[in-house]
Amino acid sequence: MLDSLWNSLCMATLELQMIVKNGAAGLARCLRSVQGVADRITIGDTGSTDGTCEIADRFGAKVVAVPWHGDFAAARNSVLAHAECDWILFLDADEMLDGEAARQIPRLLLDPAVAAYDITAWNYVQDLGFRSSGEQAQRNPALVPETSSFPAYFPSTNTRMFRRNPGIYFEHCVHETIADRLAALRLHRKPAEFVIHHFGYVEDAREKRAQKETLYYDLALKKVARSRESYQANFGAGVAELDHAKDAVAALPYFKKAIALDARIAAGWLYAGICFTRLGRTSEALTHLNRSLALDATNPLTSSSLGDVFLQIGNHAKARAAYNDATALGDVSPLTLAKLGATEVHLGHHESGIAKVEQAVRQSPASVELYDIYAPVAFLAGKPQAACEAADHRLSLDNVTAFHFLLAATLHSHSNATQRAEAVLQAGISRFPDDVELKNMMSSLNPVRA
Repeated sequence: MLDSLWNSLCMATLELQMIVKNGAAGLARCLRSVQGVADRITIGDTGSTDGTCEIADRFGAKVVAVPWHGDFAAARNSVLAHAECDWILFLDADEMLDGEAARQIPRLLLDPAVAAYDITAWNYVQDLGFRSSGEQAQRNPALVPETSSFPAYFPSTNTRMFRRNPGIYFEHCVHETIADRLAALRLHRKPAEFVIHHFGYVEDAREKRAQKETLYYDLALKKVARSRESYQANFGAGVAELDHAKDAVAALPYFKKAIALDARIAAGWLYAGICFTRLGRTSEALTHLNRSLALDATNPLTSSSLGDVFLQIGNHAKARAAYNDATALGDVSPLTLAKLGATEVHLGHHESGIAKVEQAVRQSPASVELYDIYAPVAFLAGKPQAACEAADHRLSLDNVTAFHFLLAATLHSHSNATQRAEAVLQAGISRFPDDVELKNMMSSLNPVRA
């Protein structure tokens, strides 16, 4: 009997399952990565008009038509109904398995005590300052050649491989998961040590990425409407409001609800703290961020967020300490580096501080936030020309407000470039004709012209 059981375990089979729409650009790369690993491939096509189905056929995949009703779990469950193997692995077309997976997976399938494996995806990004759902971007060590051109990634973990079982199926219309079903059935899952490489953030065209983010935003709100007592649904809706809609007021109630549902998870406290910071409610921000830090002292985003609060209230010594903590924990964001430099300048360490800010600008020259920091800090550090140049350059970037014209004019005025200050103010008044501060400053510089 033991021999029979062992033989059965040794013959465990693995099926790759996917849902795809117009994934031709990355599908072949994905399917090559599972060759020799997956015994069967089943792809649910939700309406491709490119070469997706032809590529799938070339790799011997079974392609099934899956109707799209705005529900990722429903789509995956439609594909799951066609499963034949003992184990299921699911990937997307813009992902690939790490080479280490081929060595580990056969062994993982042999553990009779495990029903599923959590696998971490490395989501590649072009911006060292990128963050998502509480994760800060990290430097990319380029584990595989396909990722060598991308400077950073952020990790995300999901249950990606599981035993076929009629009681295990996907839930939730977005960020779909089987984890809740595993918990309900009291089935054991454990982490796998290999990673999945995800290229969507770096390879999607801007328009396609914007469409995806809008879809995810809409589905996140749909998900929380269906699952009001779910921590993940509330947290996801909060992230959608904060990161996509840029609306801290709308996001905050979701994070408060998430905390009420499970106060043991650091991320809820962290994101509530970020909301309070953006709303200028610094005391509440510190309370929530310190609670997050107590629950998880390893997340650099918590430390950098604490730095933001201290910077906002003018406690530059504590801000510098917090940003140093974030850097020590692996934060490689140019924005954090610039803020660290700003605190040093405010504390009188002009040379080292402005060097950090300028290094950050070199690392990310298109970042508007860096110029918001660089211009006033350069002036404070005794570099008025650099300050004026930075302020002028900021006027050519996105999201310009009346304040940016006022700042540039003020810096030029203090640098004794009155005519340039007047020109900047005139341009600002032309763009923001109702702004009182711009008009008042113009009047103070040149009463006749005002």
